[in-house]
Amino acid sequence: MHDSMISPETWTYECLACLLEWHVEFEVGHCADGHGGEVVYYRRDGHRCTSPWAELYCPSCGTYDVKILPPGRPRSQAVPPHRHAELEMIFKCRRLHAY
Repeated sequence: MHDSMISPETWTYECLACLLEWHVEFEVGHCADGHGGEVVYYRRDGHRCTSPWAELYCPSCGTYDVKILPPGRPRSQAVPPHRHAELEMIFKCRRLHAY
């Protein structure tokens, strides 16, 4: 059995369609693979899971247009209220593959 180092990480996700923001906590394990390399694994609620950037979808609207902010990165600035309508049009065009 190889020694393992486990650390908690909180990842922030933002849906580009409905602008929902949510956070997910992971336990990240690092251990040696016995051949000079390193193995990284993720746990969520005590169970092994895929990496934080795999299989992303918005829990609110179900779209896969999700932006990831890794741990330690500041959240992007909030959208000014007067630009919200412009962004809605851009997101609609993206969903239609017209932009």
